[in-house]
Amino acid sequence: MSTTTQMTALRPGRGAPRAIVARPVHQQRRGDTRVVLRALARNQQGRPTAQVQRMLWNCLIPLGVRLLSATRRKLVVDITAGCSVELP
Repeated sequence: MSTTTQMTALRPGRGAPRAIVARPVHQQRRGDTRVVLRALARNQQGRPTAQVQRMLWNCLIPLGVRLLSATRRKLVVDITAGCSVELP
């Protein structure tokens, strides 16, 4: 096998559809987000809403998670109240 053929076979854009390559990344991010939400719910319970909202925002941005503002507000209220939280 030549070097050119080897290089082409290793590039994900050539051989595999993007969805197949992106699926594990998406699942990993979703799992990481679940862990972060559980930790926030445990540690931020009873804190002011604004503080929880900032903490949630600061934790989810590096994970590449974007939530609707209504969803984010509901998560913040649930965390502050001490309820269990899950991704929609």
